[in-house]
Formats: sequence, structure tokens, C-alpha cells
Amino acid sequence: MNGTLSDACGVLLATLLGVPLVVLPGYALGAITGILGFRTLATGDRLLCAALLGIGLLPALDGLLIQAADVPVAALANAALGLAALRPALRDLRGPVDRGALALAALWLGIVAYALIDIDTGVALYQPITVIDLVKHAALTRGIVEHGLPPADPFFARPERAGYYYGFYTLTALVDWAGDHLVDGRTAFAGLAFWTGIALLGLLDRLLAATGLVGDVPPRLLRRAVLVLLPAGGLNILLVAFNRATSGYWIPIPEWLNEQVVNWPTSLVWVPHHVAAALAGWLGLLALAEIADRAEPDRRAQSAGIVTAGTAFAACAALSVWVCLGTVAAAGIWLGLLAVERRWRAAARLAAAGLLGAVLAAPYLLGLLANRADTGGTIQFAVRRFGPVEPLFDEPTLALLRPILLPVNYYVALGVFAGGALLFWRIVPRREAHAREAGRLLTIGAVSSLLLGGFLRSAILYNDLGARVVLLAQVAALGWTVVALTRTRDGTRLRLAGSLGALLLLGYATTLYGFAGMRAYPAAGHPRFAFLNGRPDIDRALRSAYAWAGTHLPQDLVLQASPIPARVFAFGLYGGQPVAVADREARLFGAAPGAVAARLATVSPIFGATLTGAEVRRRAAEAGIGALVVTAADAAWNAPDSWIRRTRAAYAAPLVRILRVEDLDD
Repeated sequence: MNGTLSDACGVLLATLLGVPLVVLPGYALGAITGILGFRTLATGDRLLCAALLGIGLLPALDGLLIQAADVPVAALANAALGLAALRPALRDLRGPVDRGALALAALWLGIVAYALIDIDTGVALYQPITVIDLVKHAALTRGIVEHGLPPADPFFARPERAGYYYGFYTLTALVDWAGDHLVDGRTAFAGLAFWTGIALLGLLDRLLAATGLVGDVPPRLLRRAVLVLLPAGGLNILLVAFNRATSGYWIPIPEWLNEQVVNWPTSLVWVPHHVAAALAGWLGLLALAEIADRAEPDRRAQSAGIVTAGTAFAACAALSVWVCLGTVAAAGIWLGLLAVERRWRAAARLAAAGLLGAVLAAPYLLGLLANRADTGGTIQFAVRRFGPVEPLFDEPTLALLRPILLPVNYYVALGVFAGGALLFWRIVPRREAHAREAGRLLTIGAVSSLLLGGFLRSAILYNDLGARVVLLAQVAALGWTVVALTRTRDGTRLRLAGSLGALLLLGYATTLYGFAGMRAYPAAGHPRFAFLNGRPDIDRALRSAYAWAGTHLPQDLVLQASPIPARVFAFGLYGGQPVAVADREARLFGAAPGAVAARLATVSPIFGATLTGAEVRRRAAEAGIGALVVTAADAAWNAPDSWIRRTRAAYAAPLVRILRVEDLDD
């Protein structure tokens, strides 16, 4: 079957499976708890809120179910919960169909598919640039489906399990399992990315309503303002133009020119698990803020708020440990303020929710610590780097400039949302902005996450802490910008709002450029991306070879391709068997760096041109490899007397062969 058609059908089915496995269970949870005024919401708002509750709560609950039982049990539990909500949900859908909403949903699904599926021409396979992260998403999903939780390390075969934030992948695993052979880890991930985008709209609806700052704004106008702003990125398009002028290259990913603050559409297709963590963190805070604003909340509402918040906090930890740090910081500041104000009941509810979250997240956190060899020194003090000035000065000068330029750095990264936030604080008095707890939490969340992202960095491969914790501030800045735009009535304010137009257009240009780069990156010829899809004909052959292996080789057989390239993708995107070592980034899931280096030293020479069959067998046995995947790009392929030519292949194609180690010619 053509790869593009297969992927498109898989994405569509995965999206549909998200309804009974995520959205309807979220609807049931909302109906049971009544949280966020769920029972009184209008039909469209209720469905958006259901997506929010599903994405924000189920990762914690399903994670515990999978650890206690298995993936099928969790999938059936979700389906049963969703079944209970089916009748009221169908009743909500009666009435005129909102064709505009359906058209926007279809457009969003098309964007997700564009960013994540392969283009198969019949002779070559063209992968999107998102495979850089998609390999991880697909492989981890497969690891949960096959081995439960904690998942097996998909990048490095070892007795220990993977140490990683796997909350989002509990949901993708359910969809993967339910979809059987029609859905795989990649397409399951795409389906959940779609629903995370819908859940983001649900959070913005509830958060803006809870602040009380948009009470007089017609709902249709409010929704339009959100939809107009959501696609905008920062001002990175200016950095792209500057980089082109100085280096001669168009860089496909504009955010790579600075410490990342990624726009919403790009975050949703690259890292929806971090976005989902931001949704869960805000959901937990919002559930408690709603109760704190009531004069005398009843006990049932208080219990529902505490349980919802605690579950959301646990989900936040499992979805992204970096975003969770920001949520914990915001909750800590809020707790301190409540104590200063002697609001002991609100403080006690927050403390109880935090304790419940810690208890629910304990199995995940213990597994995370037990299965990582690099838990020490993972967070370092460092002022956020500012890409445009980094090449111009040496380190002592940069150490002085970075904190001075930090506000400019964030302004460039946030673009129209930085301008909108400044406009908000110019036209909305602080007393009004903080009249409700949700409004005060916007400020607390923004400040805490910007400080963490500005002065701390993670030291595991990349600065994911700096890139992801800022999502909490991005939610606040988006909310403030929406409020500011809906309040611009007099001439002065209209002129101020008009000045945001240029920022908005630049933000659109940044986002559009990034999405174009997802597919057009080969044309850029940038050397940093030369490792991607360099041989589309071989990549298509590899997809077919791994599909064959999935049905003809044992699922526990270690199947090894060359780990020599800078990054390797096919094993995780299309494979069903484990790999001895993926590539030089195989320590991503917690394997010891020394062990990874040693195995790379053992395995890499196998794919060179000098080893005998006996030496290849010895090295493969040492690494626990059961079969080898060799391609026309490997040096051993073209060696005149290669062991490849003297060994009967289990699978043979013009560009790819799979050979069992036991069949190697001595």
C-alpha cells in the first residue's frame, strides 16, 4: 500500500479513536465532577472542555491502570467511561451543525497530517522534518504497547526500563492498540496532537471566563480573537533573514536560531506532550481558583476541585517534567500569597491537591529516577542565550549581556503576544486584572515560568527546560492579548492595538515559514540538516523492509541498522523490533553515556568495509543483536568481498537486506 495513503488513513482513524478513548471519557469526568462549570456550559464549550479534561486528567489515571494491569485494560476502562457519556454527548450534538467549526477542525487535521506523514511517490519516500522528534514519539508508543509501563528503552537495549516523561504516550498507546494494524505509533501520535489542539481551545475558553475580564465580550468575537492570534509565532522570521544574509543559508526551523519559544501550531505538531502538560498544569490551578473565588463553596465542590487538581498535577508531571517544574513554582508562589492573606482554607485545598498529585505521580517519579543514569546535575543555572548576539562576543561579555537583553530576547521570541501583554497591562488596572484568582494566577504563572526559563537550563542533550516551561507564560500572554484586543475602543487604544498588526503579520510569517520548512528543507541545502532523508529511495526501501520484519521476524529479536549516521529514524518510525543502540543520542531515555559509547564502538564497525563475517558475528552477539539491516548507503554493502554478499539474506531488496546473525558466513 502507498505510504502516504496508509499514513493518511491511519491519522484519520487515530483521530476518530480519540473520541471514545479521550474526549468522551473527559466528558464523563466533567459530568461527574461538575468542574469548571461543566454542566452549565453551552454545547460547543462543553465539548471543548471535555477534550481538555481528557487530555489533562487521563494520562495520570491511565498510567496507573497500565502499570497495574496492561494497555488493553486501560483502553477498555476509558471506553467504558466514555460509553457512559455517549448519550448526553449525542444529545448535545442535536441541532444545527456548525459548519464553520467543522471546517476549522478539518483544516487543523490537514495541518497535522501535512506535518507528520510521509510522502510516498512509489520510488522514493519524503519524510517531514518532524521525524527528528517523531522517531521518539513512535518508538516510545510502541514500547508501551508491547511492554507496558515503565516502557522499555526504545533507543538502547538494556534490562532497565526507560526513564522519561511518558504520560502523553499512555494515550497514544491506547489509540495504537485499539487501531491494531491500521494505526501505528506515528499516526496515533498525530491523532492525539489533533485533540491536544482542540483541548487548548478548551483551556483558553475556561481560563478567560474564569478571569472575569471578558464577561461583556460576545462569545463569537472572543473565539475569533483567539483563532486570529493562535497561528502567530514570534519575530524569528527576522532572525531567519539576518542569518540568510550572514551565512548564505535558509534555516528550515526558525526557532533554532535562538533559545526556543515555539509558536502554538508548531509546538502542537512537534511536542504536543509538553503542550498537554501546560494544559494539565493550568487545569489543576484553575480548578482550585474556581473554588477559591466562591464565598462558601460546598463540600462536594471542594472535594471535586481537590481531586481534579491533584490528578491534573500528577498528569502534568507525567506529561512533561519541565512544564511541571513551572507549575510547581507557580503553585508555591500562590500558596505563599494565600498564607500571607490568611486564606487558610484555600491554602489547605492547594496543599491537599499537591499532596494527592505527588501520591498519584509517585510510581512514575520513582521509575523515572530508577531508570536514568544521569539524574544528577540535570538542571544548571544559566542565563538564557540570545541567538543574534552569541556569535558577536566572547563568553565574559555574553555573561553580562544575556541578563540585560533577556527582556528583548523574550520580546523577539513572543512577538505579538509580548506586545499584547504590554498593551493589556497599560489598559487594564492591576486591581481588575487580579480581581479573581484565575487572573492573579495568569501573572504568577507567567512570571514563574519566564524566570525559570530565563535563568535555568536542562543539561540532558538539549535545553528542554528553557524551551518548554515558557509554555505556561505563553498561555498567559495569549490570554492577555485576547483581552487587550477586545477592549480597544477609544482612539489611543486603537492606535496601540494597530501597532500589533505588524507584529501579528511577522508572527504569521514565522509560522508559515516554519511549516514550509517542514517539507522544503532539502531545497535549503543547510548542512545542519544533511542527515535528514538524504536518500529517499533507501528510506522507502527501509520502510518496506521494517514492515516485512514486523510480520516475519520475532517481536523480541534485536534488529540493528547502522548507528553511524548523526541520527537514525527508520527503526523507530517503522520498526516493531528492539534495537541494540539507535545512534549517538541513544542516551535520551536514561541509558548511561559510557554504556552507549561502548556499544556504539562495538556495533558501528559492523557496517564498515573491513570486518570478516566471523568478526561481525562476534560483535553482534556481544551486543545481543539477532539480525542486521544493511543498506546501499553502508560501506559494507559495496565492499567486493563483503560478508553481506556471502550470507543468505532473510529479506533482500535492491537497496536493503536483512540478515540473521545466525546465518552469517564465518
